[in-house]
Amino acid sequence: MNNLVCISDCHLGYRHRFKTQRLRHYLNAFNDAVAKALKCEPDVILFAGDLVHHARPDPVTMRRIIKTLVQLAEKTQVVLCIGNHEIEGHLSTTYTPIYTDLHKNIHVLTSENPMVNIKLIGREVNFYGFEYTRNSRIAEKKLLELSRTIKSGFNILCLHQAVEKYLSPHEISIKALREVSGKYNLILLGHVHKPQPIKEVFDITPAYYVGSTERISFNEAENQNGILLFRNLDPAKPEFIKVNSASMKAVKENLGKKTPEEINQWIEKIIGENLNFDLLQIDLNASIDGDFLNIRHDWAEQYPKFTILDVNINPLSEENAFKMEKITASEETIREYFQKTGLKNPELEETCVELYQKYGN
Repeated sequence: MNNLVCISDCHLGYRHRFKTQRLRHYLNAFNDAVAKALKCEPDVILFAGDLVHHARPDPVTMRRIIKTLVQLAEKTQVVLCIGNHEIEGHLSTTYTPIYTDLHKNIHVLTSENPMVNIKLIGREVNFYGFEYTRNSRIAEKKLLELSRTIKSGFNILCLHQAVEKYLSPHEISIKALREVSGKYNLILLGHVHKPQPIKEVFDITPAYYVGSTERISFNEAENQNGILLFRNLDPAKPEFIKVNSASMKAVKENLGKKTPEEINQWIEKIIGENLNFDLLQIDLNASIDGDFLNIRHDWAEQYPKFTILDVNINPLSEENAFKMEKITASEETIREYFQKTGLKNPELEETCVELYQKYGN
């Protein structure tokens, strides 16, 4: 069938907001992506970069990646791009090229090895690419030089780069991408976590951002997570296969003028309506009719079911400017602050009181 499956931006090893459970979310999404990729009976699996979140992965993450890549290579060909999260330092060092030593069916695209030729049934497929390059001038120069060496066959450009209009700042302009697009039968990119066609070059060559397997911030709450399947290498008709990722929602509302008690009730209502999500962020703008410290701040402790529960209140005055009220510090105001903010640290509280008693006057 000559099937190609594309997986990108797995970000294994990322402990989002220092939550251990998030490590499992990224691993579960990665495992689900791999399992669904194998069900497609692929001839080639492409990882389009940022397989890991850190250039020096923790041992558990590294072991999982090595084990999975070897298992995949026993069944099919594996091609990898090098993403920005996999590169460290001014020398652009990365572990990713080492993967080629694990198995003869594992191939990594780099400046030193910018083309991988894979012979499929009745067709030769050439994968072209290089590691993530931050400097736009250098990245476009590499792209133009690479595109002068194209051979006969089915040619695929694989990059982990920001394209103009899809991420800012960008390293590849639309002009530069259009200039080389005609050399390729298909263009695949990682780095942007939303799966989507790159419409500015589609009239020349089908081009796509693959997307990600798990969201890495609440800005991506609306993104779909999944992989792309090209059956029989049909570049114009990819199938998006959804991956099981952690459920995430971001709520943003303007409340107008509310008392702290009303804001607390509003937050509780939103949380109650979204208990089925793993990660919930609530951003509220409000003109607060009362003491800001009377707004509760211990929501995550009350609702430990959420992996992340992030509640932000943005106070607005009627004149859209903050008014500073001068108060006299005292032992009572210090203890009131700790009580209202939910800071359950008696030792720190007593230390603050002692410092006030010693230096406050």
